[in-house]
Formats: sequence, structure tokens, C-alpha cells
Amino acid sequence: MITQQRDRIRSLFLQPSESYRLAEGARLLGITPAALKRETTFDIHEVYRRAGKWCFSWKQLANIALQARWTLEEVVDALGADAATALPPLLALRTVTVRLPAFIVCALETAASEDGKTVSAYLASELLEFAGTVVDRMEAKVPGLRAAYHFPAPCPKLRRRAN
Repeated sequence: MITQQRDRIRSLFLQPSESYRLAEGARLLGITPAALKRETTFDIHEVYRRAGKWCFSWKQLANIALQARWTLEEVVDALGADAATALPPLLALRTVTVRLPAFIVCALETAASEDGKTVSAYLASELLEFAGTVVDRMEAKVPGLRAAYHFPAPCPKLRRRAN
């Protein structure tokens, strides 16, 4: 992982601010202010403005970071041991071994490659919708599931995008 990316992730998740100006938010994410504005294209822009100026809450910026900039795997790797305190416990990454038919593995590898993702990141994004369908009925059995699914908490009108 590039040191600058690691530092940006650590700064955003370990030193959260109440709000970020457009330039500051863009710098933290390692993108241009115009690119950060584009990330809000499908949202109501007024949600990101105060007194007519662009302003992002930590939750809004963290949502954009996790949806459009960094995978959870990159965030966890950058946070290292601090991930245990900065993220909900159920966002801890686990290695799972499954046996699948070769054609499914080939399809996963191809689709992940086309999206510029690892198989893990691709599969996690594909399974996010599945998790959303079971989170309400499973919360009683697995406390914290809802908090992990919604981390860092949904912003008004912010929608999860398929990367």
C-alpha cells in the first residue's frame, strides 16, 4: 500500500473531524475537489452544503471513501491493530475457505479483474446486497450486524453504489 494512501486512511478513520471543507475532504481521499463533487452526483447536493458552501460530515466522507475510493480490505490493512477500535467488530475481515465449481471461480476472477478489484473485494461488494436482505431478521441472533452493515451510518439520500 502506498504510504500516502495509508496515511489518508488513518487520518480519516483515526482522527475524525466533525466536518470537512471540499478541499480538505478531497485531499483526505486523494482526489480532486471536482471528483469529490462528482461522487455526490446521485445525492441531493444540499445535504453537502452549509451556508451555500460544500461541507462534508465525517460520516458522509467515510461513506464516500468506502463506496468509491477504498475497499474495506485496504482500510483494515492501513489501520492495522487500530482497526479493532476504529471499526465495528463485525467489520473485522475473516478468511473463508469455500469449494466452488471451477466455472464460478473463473467467472469471479474475470469479473473482479474487469472491475480492477481483488476477488475478495469483488465478492464482498456482490454479497453486500445479500447481507442487506438478512440484516433485520438476523440482528437478534448476531448483535451488531446492523451497525456493521450500515457503518459509518447512512447519510440522508446516500445510496450504496456498485463499484
